[in-house]
Amino acid sequence: MTQVPSGSPVLRVQALQDSLDSYGRVRAGWLFGLIDQAAMLVGEHLTQGAVAAVSINTFQLQVPVYLNDTVTLYAECLRKGQSSLVLKVSALVERSDGNTVLAAEVIMTYVAVDDQGKSRQIA
Repeated sequence: MTQVPSGSPVLRVQALQDSLDSYGRVRAGWLFGLIDQAAMLVGEHLTQGAVAAVSINTFQLQVPVYLNDTVTLYAECLRKGQSSLVLKVSALVERSDGNTVLAAEVIMTYVAVDDQGKSRQIA
């Protein structure tokens, strides 16, 4: 059993047929879209407003994700600056046999933005 990542669970999604490549594995783009969504939810909560991704610091895929695997995304804030956040999102996968594995870890930088898309101070 894999240790639960630090941070809070943000999203839980099952991998379905439309997320797979022709070899039965989840496409990295599908998984990254979920990771970005989880990070944005946390970023918007922490900054009390809109955020925009400005950097993918690391994106490490560890194991494939397969059809019917359940992906739980955990997010934590590593650093909060005057207008930016560095967030870590971990994708924990529960296989159909009940085993859990860490599938991916991503560290990204987000900037708080105003209605015009310009950087703003975090309250």
